[in-house]
Amino acid sequence: MKVVFCKGQVLGPISGADETLVTYATHLKRAGHAVSVLFMYRPPDADPHYLRLLEAGVPVASVAAGLTRSYMRSGREVFHRLLRAAPSMRQLVRSGAQQVVTSVALRHYEKCLRLLKELAPDLIHVVTPDPSAMVMIRAGHDAHIPVLYQELGIPYHPPDFESYYEQFVSVIPLCSEVATLSPGLARQCLSKLPINDLPHILPVMSGGAVNGAERRPGAGVTFGFAARMERLKGPLALMEAFGHAVHGAPDIYLRMAGSGGQQHSVAARAKQLNVEERYQYAGVYTSEEQKSAFMRGLDVFVMPSLSEGTPNCIVEAMAHGKPVIASSVGGIPDMLEGGAGILVPPADPAALAEAIILLARDGELRERMGEVALASYRKLFSPDAVMPVILETYRHVVGHPNGGGAAPAGGSLHPWL
Repeated sequence: MKVVFCKGQVLGPISGADETLVTYATHLKRAGHAVSVLFMYRPPDADPHYLRLLEAGVPVASVAAGLTRSYMRSGREVFHRLLRAAPSMRQLVRSGAQQVVTSVALRHYEKCLRLLKELAPDLIHVVTPDPSAMVMIRAGHDAHIPVLYQELGIPYHPPDFESYYEQFVSVIPLCSEVATLSPGLARQCLSKLPINDLPHILPVMSGGAVNGAERRPGAGVTFGFAARMERLKGPLALMEAFGHAVHGAPDIYLRMAGSGGQQHSVAARAKQLNVEERYQYAGVYTSEEQKSAFMRGLDVFVMPSLSEGTPNCIVEAMAHGKPVIASSVGGIPDMLEGGAGILVPPADPAALAEAIILLARDGELRERMGEVALASYRKLFSPDAVMPVILETYRHVVGHPNGGGAAPAGGSLHPWL
């Protein structure tokens, strides 16, 4: 099987889409398949996801020159400055930025088409609904290569990104098949995207687990967060909840990893709530070893997002036997089904604080949930669970390049099928 993964660009150290692509590609390579990655814009030389691909021996190519990458990065910085300076003009700024990004991507259609013809894969696997993906899907279709598009979130969500989907859905009919991350997300995709059948389910995958949760010496219960520190991930809501929870469970601590626009606001709020001595900012982990060390140092993982697919950080926490507190959005309820954690409403610091207090006080409950989390990881998200699903889906797409045909076999491959 010869597969080319296609994506516009890498998006930084903590990116679920980048992590999903890299994990799929590296495991397929280890299994002996001919895998390569084609980016629209060349990654920075020091990007950790790019380096992981190279270390695994996965060939990486790019459509646009490095100068275009620098231009796009400068444009993103200007875009974010404008949003911070004029939040009331968010939609106008985003619409203007989208027009520019689309125009730049369209200029590279012919080269993208030529590169895909030269690579001549059995199929291309595209992630993220952005203008670059639109161009890559159209080029793959015009090169007569079956295209699998994988939706990694919730279509038309969050609301700020509705305009992206309004443009992107024009190329969905050019795809041989559409896939998503969980059963709940598949139902949402069927209701919102121009498709006739329930999408295939390709779960996210994490490469390694520990034998249960590592028990750390010393007193206290440590809660952790690892994601982009931006509004949609809920870091300020977590700090607010933590500030309330210390009154009901005084021996608790909070560690947060990641970077983003709310990083300094979180630290300032910790000081206002008088919990700065219980809060530790852990920076951004850029390697598998750092990620594992962060997860091993926690007792409970928390993900208070407003919008999600099936977050890689939750899978990583489950792989380390950690119970999870998370918002009931996107595919997260599918992930925690069976008792691997506690679901709370999004944007509800009071409910989040109650869940923190409950798990802080009940060590036996933490242990039981951690055991369920590790078992669920092995059953749903380990390479042994996910690789057969990926390969069967690819065989189906190659066998039915125009769509249709019987879906891959069900429960024998994965509990979600």
